[in-house]
Amino acid sequence: MIKINKKLRRVILVLLLLITCSSSKSEAITKYEFLAALLEARGIDWSSSPEAVNNNGWKFITRTGYITDDVPYMSQQVTRREALRWCIESLGLSFEAALLSDYPMSFKDFDRLNDFERGCLVVGCNMKPQIFTQSDLFRGTDALSNKESEAILSRVKAASKNFRLDIIRNPLQGMRVLIHREGVPTGIPNWRVQAEGIKDKGSADNLKTFLKANGFEMTSSKSGNVYVLRSQKLEDYDQARSLTALIQSRGVRFRAIPVMSNPKTNIVPKYWVMLTIDPTYWKIMPITAGNGGRNLWTLSGIAQRNKARAAINAGFFGIVRGTQGFPIGSLKINGNVLSDPYDNRGALGWNDNDEAVFSVAGSEQIPNWLDMTNIIQAGPLLLDEGRYAVVDEGFDNALISVRHPRSAVGLTEGGEWVFMLVDGRNGMHSSGATISELAGLMKTYNIQYALNLDGGGSSEIIINGKIYNWPSDGRERLISYGLGAISIK
Repeated sequence: MIKINKKLRRVILVLLLLITCSSSKSEAITKYEFLAALLEARGIDWSSSPEAVNNNGWKFITRTGYITDDVPYMSQQVTRREALRWCIESLGLSFEAALLSDYPMSFKDFDRLNDFERGCLVVGCNMKPQIFTQSDLFRGTDALSNKESEAILSRVKAASKNFRLDIIRNPLQGMRVLIHREGVPTGIPNWRVQAEGIKDKGSADNLKTFLKANGFEMTSSKSGNVYVLRSQKLEDYDQARSLTALIQSRGVRFRAIPVMSNPKTNIVPKYWVMLTIDPTYWKIMPITAGNGGRNLWTLSGIAQRNKARAAINAGFFGIVRGTQGFPIGSLKINGNVLSDPYDNRGALGWNDNDEAVFSVAGSEQIPNWLDMTNIIQAGPLLLDEGRYAVVDEGFDNALISVRHPRSAVGLTEGGEWVFMLVDGRNGMHSSGATISELAGLMKTYNIQYALNLDGGGSSEIIINGKIYNWPSDGRERLISYGLGAISIK
């Protein structure tokens, strides 16, 4: 046996350590390399951009806003948590990640990630194709090796062509929610920035003047009791980042909203939420902010006022002088008629005996529903005994045949209520649905009866205090009334 003295042993250990570190470093990938490869995996055409001249793919992808991080030190090794965030963001899944940050996972180091990263990991492990797989440890701070990078980016490339995410949750007893997303964005977004929650006109005007002096024109509008400033369309995310920094410096909330269309229309992103409600535990009621639906308020405020644990916007409404509303069509709550019917439009009536009627109604038909305790009217009808019931009901073709955000209410064969919402007008997140597409979607889930509700910027669904969709205005719109699920136990 050869004996090695202590000094020689230390030298050998140091050499082995250096060799190991050198090998590990050579296998690692830099932030620059990863972001450039991510752009290629996403198949985003940037050949006509200024960055293409210098092959600065990483700069291009951060300028588009697909990656919202400010990424310094590009020569440093990329970590697993950075790769996770950037992959999910590049696929246009930031909303889903934010929504699912509290979804349980088995990683022992899950709590070492921030809220958004946890949501990214939920999406990455549950999407098809998977980007990451569940294991004991995620090792978020570890450097990403070339081998890992190649595997992850090959899955991103596959997801760019065929992506699907389905998450089922049971937020409360007697409620089941399906969160669905398919397709990814394929275009290059522009951006709009909003400054929100400004308390008075003077403050809004001062902020508007300040931002104009720094090169950003803003328009002002009033939303309830507060003011909102909205930018013009910005060419890239660098401009949006500069504008949000200015707004933040004045202590005002902000929101950046993507504006884009998708050239690959066969894989446009689509997002919907379906909430199924057991009437054993929950009573469905029209809910208002008071004054017979004439007070306008956000759905979250209306739900809180009525102690509704889940809510969706309901029928159409008009606005008077920007501050007061009025329901369009029949509205009856607890036997009290608050609004007259609109002829030949779809309506829903129900009572406390678990009886419901979905039908086209008007001034002549509504009296036949006098035994119905509650009535709402919107339209058009979507399904009747599981069959398509779509007729235009006098609505303009732009409402029927163009994709918009959509809300609907339905009943299953077993008597469960269904709130369905499809997001739209957001090329990064969801393209919306036509009326026929909405009816087909609900038929796919074996819903027997369904009525289209008000849509567009009014479309919103709240479950247990959380907004489960991305309103197309970028914020909650003021509405006249909604439908709420109220505990009966």
